[in-house]
Amino acid sequence: MSRTLIDITRDLIVAEQEATIFNSEEAMERVKQFAAERYNKVNGIQYLYGELEGEIALFSRQMDKLKQYLKFLKNSQESVKMYVMSQYNDTGELPSHDVFNPIKIRKSSGAVDVVNEDAVPTEYFKEVTTLRLDKKRILEELKAGKEVPGCRLIKNDYIRGIK
Repeated sequence: MSRTLIDITRDLIVAEQEATIFNSEEAMERVKQFAAERYNKVNGIQYLYGELEGEIALFSRQMDKLKQYLKFLKNSQESVKMYVMSQYNDTGELPSHDVFNPIKIRKSSGAVDVVNEDAVPTEYFKEVTTLRLDKKRILEELKAGKEVPGCRLIKNDYIRGIK
């Protein structure tokens, strides 16, 4: 059974601690074995990353196709509704009503159709204000050594060599 990189690394850390504590030849040999096993496992990590990237691209394309199909289905539903509505407007009749076809047409309670927004008095407008953090400015000030209440500068690790 193939062991995961996490399992190998965990065993290597434990073996290193044992080697440090007990300082035995057997513990050092286990460290060497786990280190070699991890090296062999890690050696293909760039290839694995590329394989995963290919799968992501494949599924992204599939998701795009599914989104297009979903849009098509929704448009088809709207077309059916528009067909029923136009037939009702033209003939005054609906498809036969039964358990599998419970279609009824009702008037809505009302909706606003703004024909010319410039002609609407200002009393009918509401003010919308949005506040957002200026993270670029905060970052510049933190890097310059200034303190910004509620913020701190963190430096995350990142991997070079893999996109």
